[in-house]
Amino acid sequence: MMKKPNVLWIMTDQQRSEAMGCLDPSYKSPNLDELASRSIRFDKHITTAAQCTPARATWMTGRYPHQVGVNQIGHGLSTELPTVGKEFQKHGYETAYFGKWHLFTPVEEHGFEITEGPTNGYLDFGGGQAENVRAWSHQDAIATAQALHYLDHYSGDKPFFTILSWNMPHPGGGPFELIEQFAGEHPLEKMPVPRSFYEDDLSTKPEHQRMRATSEESEMDEEIIRQDAQKYRTMIQQMDWHLGRVLKMLKHRGLAENTVILYTSDHGDLQGAHRLRLKGVVPYKELYEVPLLLHIPGRTEQGGVVTRITSSAAVPGTLLDIAGAPVPDCFEGGSLLPMIESPDSMNATEDDYVFIEHYKAYWGFHPFRGIQTHRWKYVYYYNEDVEEMYDLVNDPDELRNAAYDQENAEIKRKFRQQVDTWWEQTGALRVQPVKFPGRGPWAEV
Repeated sequence: MMKKPNVLWIMTDQQRSEAMGCLDPSYKSPNLDELASRSIRFDKHITTAAQCTPARATWMTGRYPHQVGVNQIGHGLSTELPTVGKEFQKHGYETAYFGKWHLFTPVEEHGFEITEGPTNGYLDFGGGQAENVRAWSHQDAIATAQALHYLDHYSGDKPFFTILSWNMPHPGGGPFELIEQFAGEHPLEKMPVPRSFYEDDLSTKPEHQRMRATSEESEMDEEIIRQDAQKYRTMIQQMDWHLGRVLKMLKHRGLAENTVILYTSDHGDLQGAHRLRLKGVVPYKELYEVPLLLHIPGRTEQGGVVTRITSSAAVPGTLLDIAGAPVPDCFEGGSLLPMIESPDSMNATEDDYVFIEHYKAYWGFHPFRGIQTHRWKYVYYYNEDVEEMYDLVNDPDELRNAAYDQENAEIKRKFRQQVDTWWEQTGALRVQPVKFPGRGPWAEV
């Protein structure tokens, strides 16, 4: 690519890392699989926080949620902060954002010039709910149509930085939406039930997890888990259909050869793992491991896999780096681009680690901070003085909390010190949130 590349960032909501057909054949995603074959796939990509608003604050700023005062839903992103949209704008890009925002302050004040557009001639619900304007499939069809219109009428005067943000497969108006036209490809009797549903009695876990597993939506059985799994897979397939339309438009307009594509999700979904449903106050891989695909024309056509552990805080800096724009020092996640320069730099090392955090969700107030390496995950619930720790090599499904095993006392002490030091050095909870009370039944801020 001799000129500045266009950049297309596709965001999904609540998509687990393995939720694509090329990794798990119970999913059907031919367009995503094709994109993955021409991309670098980051195999252990960890979101900073497994909740929509905090995770998206990281995407916009390259920083952890507590650093920018966006700890939960109901906290807005300050318009005073440097953001990825402002940085691309500063370096000569036309910026556009279509779809879910969920950061409460106006998207236009964060560096995005174009945030809506016509849909005539491009709107196709493709099996989604055309009549139900509150359904995510309806809203995602509109966002996709706006993006298609934008790409089809793109003038080429400036390179573009465009975000297309889908709501699915996040549940909306109920646990999950069933896209009827795809249901037959996902028979209920063939839908998987997680191993940890059977094997984790939560006896070694924090008390709030045991309480949740026997109340409200987590009171479930195999039938409910299979129903969720079927609906979830039809939503993934619906998104994949929209993705195919976007990729086809890029080719139709002759843009594909100079457009970087990054595909990722804000957090995952439990799908019955650990006898729990949806998302909440837990640090499990089903929530924190998310997909990340990076397609760079002329550089990633042969595909490849980065096995190093990476943080979603690095996503905005990576895109700026690819575009040839400097990554601001305040984008503490830096850039992942150096990792794909050689095969050796893509391989996991014992020194890799990322931090994770959570503050408050509808399960209640159980804030934690934690660290993950390739071998270990450690979490400290600092409001309750409770710990979780998992040996990810010998216990990859996180079935047994090893935090209170005597043989782990020294490594746990080191993790606790590392996490506490990072927390204090990055401001702890001293940044005052921009508050939007009432955003959800639990969002008392």
